[in-house]
Amino acid sequence: MNNNTFIHKYIKPLISKEDIVIDMTAGNGNDTLFLANLAKQVYGFDISDKAIENTKEKVKDFNNVILIKDNHINVYKYVSSNVKLAIFNLGYLPGDNEEITTKADETLIAFKKAYELLMNDGYLVITFYLRQNGGLDEYYLLDDYIKKNRLQIIETYRQDKVLSPITYIIRKLI
Repeated sequence: MNNNTFIHKYIKPLISKEDIVIDMTAGNGNDTLFLANLAKQVYGFDISDKAIENTKEKVKDFNNVILIKDNHINVYKYVSSNVKLAIFNLGYLPGDNEEITTKADETLIAFKKAYELLMNDGYLVITFYLRQNGGLDEYYLLDDYIKKNRLQIIETYRQDKVLSPITYIIRKLI
């Protein structure tokens, strides 16, 4: 099972038609589409024109999705609170310009903001791609932040391969 299959299986029972969710890295739109089928409102962020186009095509039949071409560090401009789930799928869009990628310092800012937007008993899902340029930097920076701040990682998923992606599911409890 790959990380995305694991995530979708895990979070499906956690989201209802009453929930607001955020795809912090829309990419090819797979998570946005998945969430659109479950939630009341989905916000999808990406800095790549191609990612926004790909996602727009996938969710064209849904009226509960707002796509935002902006850096996810600007999430506060668009979303104010009561978020049930925020998901990050880090790195670059496969098949696109690898220079358009998440960056460790910006990801940490966006992660902190997304966590603040979560309601009590909300979830933050983050997948790190260690083999991608900058992936290890993102992982080490955020892993350190998560552990120093004692955020509750309720599930970790990783295939058995060296440097395979790592997914954390974090639950916010106040």
